[in-house]
Amino acid sequence: MGYPESLGSVSYVQMNNNNNEMTLNDGVSSTLISSPSSQDICTSLQQSVVEARREGRITCGVYQAARVLENDPDDVMVCILAADTSQDLELHIHFTLLEAFCWENDIKIIKVDSASKLKKLVYDDNLPANDNDEAIGHRPGTRDVDCVLIQFPKQQESTSDQEVLEFYRASEQILPKPIIELPK
Repeated sequence: MGYPESLGSVSYVQMNNNNNEMTLNDGVSSTLISSPSSQDICTSLQQSVVEARREGRITCGVYQAARVLENDPDDVMVCILAADTSQDLELHIHFTLLEAFCWENDIKIIKVDSASKLKKLVYDDNLPANDNDEAIGHRPGTRDVDCVLIQFPKQQESTSDQEVLEFYRASEQILPKPIIELPK
């Protein structure tokens, strides 16, 4: 399965020169979001996050992610960033630094449309807590998911992991970078 055809289904962030605000361009995504190929990457990303959570190879939060990246960047499969955080200047600066670090260390970055949707996916209440919850920043009242790292599995990559990586390769040269719209 390839993802070049599904790239038309994702949104793109564009800079509005009149007021220096980042906005989502709905022109392409609103017409293609319901096509089967557009849902493939969303489903693969969801499965990859759920598998990583179950296996204890997920890290949530900007500061926790920075610690993991500092200690073992070669173990990180993908960095997922929420694109709806542009109003928070401090977070925007942290994201810029994380993106630069990831770029320098050949870590794949995938952007999703909403931190709240990503939070629902990562902290699905149907999944049992695991020993890595403290390491991923899962403490009562603290659930920062603006940035999520998925580490490589100890065994072989799953099909969904491979599909996420294939999507990244297919969209690597596309500017502006695609933003995956997660389901509500």
